[in-house]
Amino acid sequence: MKKLLLLSAAASLLIIGGCKRKKHAPPPVERVSMVVRFFNSMEKGESGTAVRQGEKLLALNPGRTHIQTLISIQESNEAIRNAQRHLDRRRINTALQKINDALKTYPDNDVLRRSRIKLTELTNAEKYFREMDRAKTASAMNEARETIESGLSNNHTPKLREYLLACEDIEKGLALKEQQNTQASLEAASAAAEKAKAEDAAREAENIRFMEDMAKMTDAGEKMRQEAGEVPFETEQSSAPETQKNDQ
Repeated sequence: MKKLLLLSAAASLLIIGGCKRKKHAPPPVERVSMVVRFFNSMEKGESGTAVRQGEKLLALNPGRTHIQTLISIQESNEAIRNAQRHLDRRRINTALQKINDALKTYPDNDVLRRSRIKLTELTNAEKYFREMDRAKTASAMNEARETIESGLSNNHTPKLREYLLACEDIEKGLALKEQQNTQASLEAASAAAEKAKAEDAAREAENIRFMEDMAKMTDAGEKMRQEAGEVPFETEQSSAPETQKNDQ
């Protein structure tokens, strides 16, 4: 019903309008048919066809600004569809160029401007994902994930959100593993320090025992000499007179 009312209103504006009839203008029935085809093409998303049909209607009714508005919308839609075709083939820069070209004609078109923002973000997407692939630690993954979230803030599709959630889960797993490894390393280091401390203490105790044994052996030797009445060795000078006496 809404469609019929809209078509009727548009047809009324075209038929009842006060513009001058051109020579050989199509009859009212044909004009209504042109309007119907125009709206059908827009409804089907056939922007190129809709633009051509709208231009014919505008030529018959040059004062109808709403027709020009609809044509502009369809032209921008066609530019977006054209860009989407390139985007589907991963030709991001070409898609961006198509949008920029359309913006030269329709600089105030919000849809085109939003599309340009999205495509501009996507030109860096591959670099962002490479950084994520290279991330091997929790901190590196966190940095890469935050870069993707901010760098592709206008492209948060369900698939991207799913990807980021999966990355976050991996990141948490890595963080837990790193924490466990750090704890194990600290415990190993502490155990190694305790072992080294114990070994140092054992070596020190052994040295002390050795020194004590040496001291005991020295004391024992001195005691034995004293008990045996040990006389100090005589020098050659002290024994010389005795030798001369014996010779005489």
